[in-house]
Amino acid sequence: MPLALSRGTTRMLALLASLTLAAAMGVAVVPPATAETTQAIVATTASPEYREVGTWATARDASYDGVRPRYSRSAGDTATWKLTAPAAGAYRLGTYFTGSVDNSEDVAYSWSVANGAASEPVLIDQTAGGNTWHALGSVDLDAGDTVSLTVTAGGGTAATNSSLGAITRADAVRLSPAGAACETVDTVATSVAASSVDYPQYRLQQEGTSVRIETAEWAMNIERVGFRYGFETGGEMAADAHPETGLQLGSDAYELCSAIAAEVTGTSDDSVELNVVFSNGREAHVHLGISDDDLNMRVAASDGTDSVIRAQVAGEIGPAYGLGDLGGWGSSLNVYGTKDLDYYAQQNPGTTEQRFVSNFAVFPERRLAEVAFDDGHLAVQIDDDATLLGVEGSSMGGLHYFFGDMETIYRAYKSARNEAGYLDARPEETFFGVGYESYGALGYNTNQSTITQSVSDYLDEGFPVRWAVTGSGFWPYIDGAQGTTSSFGMWGEKYPDPAAYKTFFDENDIALILGLRQTFPALPEDGGTYDPQKDGPYVQEALDAGYFIADGNGDARAFSTISFPSGRVYMIDPDNADAVQWFVEKERLWEADGFKEDHMYDASANEGFALNDLVNAVDLGLHEDGALMMVRNSAYSVPGSILRINDTDYNHGGGDRDRAVINSLAFAASGQPNYYPDIVGGRIISDLATNTDKQKYLTRNAMFAAMSPSMSFGNEPWVMKDADLVAATVKAAQWHDEYLPYIYAAAISSYETGYPSTATPLPIAYPDDAATYELVSRSAKQYEWMLGPSLLVAPLYGSDATTVTARDVYLPEGTWTDIETGDTFVGPTTLDDYPQPFGKIPAFVGGDGILVHQIDERREARVFAMAGAGARLQTVAEDGTTGSIRVAEALGTDPRAVEVRDSDGNTVEFSVDDVTGALEFVIVDGEDYVLQKVSAEDTADASPDGDDRADADSAGAGSGGTDAGDGTSEYAASVAANDSAPLAMTGAHPALTLAVGGGVLALAGILLALLVRRKRRSVDA
Repeated sequence: MPLALSRGTTRMLALLASLTLAAAMGVAVVPPATAETTQAIVATTASPEYREVGTWATARDASYDGVRPRYSRSAGDTATWKLTAPAAGAYRLGTYFTGSVDNSEDVAYSWSVANGAASEPVLIDQTAGGNTWHALGSVDLDAGDTVSLTVTAGGGTAATNSSLGAITRADAVRLSPAGAACETVDTVATSVAASSVDYPQYRLQQEGTSVRIETAEWAMNIERVGFRYGFETGGEMAADAHPETGLQLGSDAYELCSAIAAEVTGTSDDSVELNVVFSNGREAHVHLGISDDDLNMRVAASDGTDSVIRAQVAGEIGPAYGLGDLGGWGSSLNVYGTKDLDYYAQQNPGTTEQRFVSNFAVFPERRLAEVAFDDGHLAVQIDDDATLLGVEGSSMGGLHYFFGDMETIYRAYKSARNEAGYLDARPEETFFGVGYESYGALGYNTNQSTITQSVSDYLDEGFPVRWAVTGSGFWPYIDGAQGTTSSFGMWGEKYPDPAAYKTFFDENDIALILGLRQTFPALPEDGGTYDPQKDGPYVQEALDAGYFIADGNGDARAFSTISFPSGRVYMIDPDNADAVQWFVEKERLWEADGFKEDHMYDASANEGFALNDLVNAVDLGLHEDGALMMVRNSAYSVPGSILRINDTDYNHGGGDRDRAVINSLAFAASGQPNYYPDIVGGRIISDLATNTDKQKYLTRNAMFAAMSPSMSFGNEPWVMKDADLVAATVKAAQWHDEYLPYIYAAAISSYETGYPSTATPLPIAYPDDAATYELVSRSAKQYEWMLGPSLLVAPLYGSDATTVTARDVYLPEGTWTDIETGDTFVGPTTLDDYPQPFGKIPAFVGGDGILVHQIDERREARVFAMAGAGARLQTVAEDGTTGSIRVAEALGTDPRAVEVRDSDGNTVEFSVDDVTGALEFVIVDGEDYVLQKVSAEDTADASPDGDDRADADSAGAGSGGTDAGDGTSEYAASVAANDSAPLAMTGAHPALTLAVGGGVLALAGILLALLVRRKRRSVDA
């Protein structure tokens, strides 16, 4: 019986025969190209041999590579592409389309080679999984063979309009080389004798096919069969090994081969090397870099070819938090359940939403975190099936696992991202104050006159504005066309006197911030609108110098955009240091104090162009040049002072209010807590003066923003007819400005340590408290976090924010005092339906118990009774000068027994707040203050006079705290009267809150009246 050979086998035998003959003749032969060595062939509806049958139309929006696809609503219509194989080998066919609920669910694809028979149709549901490549099948080709690929329109009706047929989209198709097939190799991991070797950083143990790497803090267990690995922290299992394999490698995402065997090939004082074999015979080198709190796993394909590389441990590891913008758009801050295997910056349809890219995730309960630094296509999966990170390329060098408590993990993560080149900027104080954005106030009706008048009105109404954004329109307008943010220094006719405009802000001590994008209109021959009259000479300058991102031929690449500017654009190359420096120097021509970076384009429509750190170097360069930087796009780090979440707006619906909080805290969990929750009220609200629901929305939004690291206004609150709501928005702004020194100190701490002090999600602040894990969710709506080390804030916000006036508030372990009423509670406990009328400051003092605020140009410390021995707050002045406030020992209940001393040992006069019992004293920038007990003799000398005691006695038992008429003091009293309720005591000191019961509460109230509640008075310590 003759041996039947496949086309591929025949080609291989012929190649071997030719190489053997050549060797015998002493002739050097270069093997012909194979499919594995070629690039994918892509065709769109703009390709020369694209053909249609039936009724097709051009879509409104561009898709792959900026080409507007074609579509049909008539079942049976066909569109056909032709793809030619550049080399012999096995290929895979794929299709790309824009997703829509109106698409057909049964679109058929078929193909044929030369004059051969067509394949069986493959049905694709175009309603799901749009804007990415979908596998259709495989085909064996000789060099020069042509594949005809046809899409046949499906049936059905459009989901949004049943009178119209469902849409079938003809967009792009691809012919990509296929690597060797998986499961064709069965290499076995060899068994080794038991051994244990100690190295300076770790102990390496091997036995059979098992490897254990053990440090003082964590351990990694590897089963070499399948390279299956897991982790222990603190002696407990943190992550089990994946049940099948720990590594996957493939030429593309369609067929990923699993690791089947691994061998230890080398060791050093702080690393272990392994060789890993996959089920198709490919190999990879794995480097395990070992430190006390970080494992850096570097995986490199041994053949050096671009690949899809994925590493994974078992699933069912949660809860998890982080993932940047990817983690900010779900139903909960807990990102468990996330799966995105092709994630990158500004991918369609998340072009505006997915702009801060991070795959960092922390698992607080397990003392574990992970990240994979890369600027290209990423894979992220945290669900029941796997905990996975992946990249595309010849290697994955930035995979890290971190171990330890939360402070240790975030410190290690900061160090790792900085070493990987993702640098954070030291934040500037200005951006943590109250700001203004012209877009929210005036929409596009912005000019020099309207903006200066609007800002003046804000100042007159009592809003402490410190920075103001002019977002757009400040450039030239020529015959209906307009310049861009890159028309450097070319102020347009809407701003006739730029010098006066800048002087206005300078005289009011307000930083002028301009909108910024790093795009330039392309030349007309490249599809752009470049005109030197509106754009200046800068486009040509950059072209001549080679400062734009280039295509494969070295020419400036023209990108399609999604909004502004119109036409195609060039983009500054962030990897070209000279280009970045040139851009920074040109931005100086605007003479602004800083910039609001807001780069936007559709990466998916530009051939899936992925460059996640597109703006990192540019923003950092501007920051280092002295500009105040508001960042929107970056990868892993924030090269500016604050990081803006995506636009918020009343018209986005109630659910977007939940998203705003979840999105903000996802940034914090990702190690970037200096978030800015966008403009209060979002875009201009035309009927704000009359629409009650919108007025309530604006007011709630203002208080949420006030509890955030940064805030700004646009819509003018004083147009609202409800004076109480107007007053509430002013109060929110003024409270935020009052506590600016405290917030900024937390921001600097975050920058220095990596720990998200500015806004700490409760699962990170209290990792062992399971009650915190799902508070920040659309269902619970208990939006709480730590604002700095001593304030738990719990603003009433979310989809129901305009209809409710009370919310459950969870207080973790410790003592917590309502900052406004002085009502004190001991956690862990939940305050059911805690009143939050409009204007209530939703903040509880606890934790370290030390605050700093500013009143009338002076800064004061506020030290509360729960501040324990060793509590310390670093103070930071606007110029960066640091000082501190430290509690040397527990202060007790009697302020007479306390003294405050400065850096020189001098006593400092302090007073006692009559509502909260906080000790307050003026601080000087750069000074170090210590609070400590004084001797009994000194206490007697500092005894308050009889009048003060009489005032305290007249207050009555248990009457401490100020009733602001908002229902919160009544809440505390009603809780205290119920023996079964959470422990709550008006003005109570933790030393008195040891039990619950009517008698104890009565006694506590009497003691409280004697010791805590008093008029604010000076005490000479």
